[in-house]
Amino acid sequence: MNNIAHAQQQEMMVRISEIEILPQHLEEYKAILKEEAEASVRLEEGVIAIFPMFQKDNPTQVRILEMYKDNEAYQSHLKTEHFLKYKTMTLQMVKSLKLVDMDALDMETAVQIFNKMPANKKYQATPPAPKPFGAEAFQKSDETVIRWMGNGGFFINSRGTTLMVDPLLEGFDMPVLFNAPIDPKEVPHLDAVLITHSDNDHYSIPTLKELSPVTEIYHSTVYVDTLMKNEGFTSKGHSIGDSFKVGKVKITLTPADHDWQNEDPNRTRNFAKEDCAGFLIETADGTIWAQGDSRLLPEHLNLPVPDAIFFDFSDNEWHFTLEGALKIAEAYPDTPLLLSHWGTVDAPDFTPFNADPEKLKSLVKNPERVIVLAPGEAYTLTPLKKK
Repeated sequence: MNNIAHAQQQEMMVRISEIEILPQHLEEYKAILKEEAEASVRLEEGVIAIFPMFQKDNPTQVRILEMYKDNEAYQSHLKTEHFLKYKTMTLQMVKSLKLVDMDALDMETAVQIFNKMPANKKYQATPPAPKPFGAEAFQKSDETVIRWMGNGGFFINSRGTTLMVDPLLEGFDMPVLFNAPIDPKEVPHLDAVLITHSDNDHYSIPTLKELSPVTEIYHSTVYVDTLMKNEGFTSKGHSIGDSFKVGKVKITLTPADHDWQNEDPNRTRNFAKEDCAGFLIETADGTIWAQGDSRLLPEHLNLPVPDAIFFDFSDNEWHFTLEGALKIAEAYPDTPLLLSHWGTVDAPDFTPFNADPEKLKSLVKNPERVIVLAPGEAYTLTPLKKK
């Protein structure tokens, strides 16, 4: 063994987890474990491998080969959102758990093992190529123009009143599939930025710091307002149902259910439903519903009919699910659906980010109203024709 390999062996942490799963939970456990293992290897530099297996003749006997750069990487892994979610969701599924620490016998050969495995990346739908925009998109006009910026982020210019909803333009902690259609440093002015909730793919502190010098005010829920004030942002918090105005645009907070953090036993606070929101945005050219992230609520099916929806169709338990999204589409059968929360984050196995527009089109009523925008592409809002 050479000196480098010896040093690596001294630092590296290798473990085999021997787990027995209750039979009635096996399939659910395997799905949760697969998601956690993929996220750990993709997102954590110090995680070399998390390789789950189960015995062919006794599938409730699960074995996980875990390899970490060092103990510090392992301790960091235990604090990640994806591991805490896995731990919380599988707590009642595990019959027994034994952790067996190992030493590597041959580090020089070990480093070659995973390089030889073929990669079979799962398909993920992606949007058309971005259409960059600049200062010209912020000029006053006689219409309301919407641009999708990626994930849940939208830019709205309503006759010169400029708003962004949940902009994610830089600094995200997962790989993305395209460059943002505008650099935040190139934004000339914003009358307001609306933030639906505190998840960092919606409340992007790096983005908001860049936008702060040109943004008049940030609006969100009461809880997110406390976070923004701690960052030194000029902000205002609102309760669900509250309305306020930005220029001539009226904005009302709609309810949401996205308090997934309460499943984490190590959470630092109890999250409330009202910590998250959507926005009903009333302009001179029609009404937009920016949904935010949420499970389906009865109120979502009984809003004033919007003229456009920033439409989340993620098939995830803490989002509407695809079934729930279809119920919303059916409740507003003529409303254009501007697709949101898809095709941005490189995560083909992670349901909050891997929705497929073609699948939605095959299921939704009036599929021609499914609007697949390129990042930065302009969409002109028009009011629905009243029947």
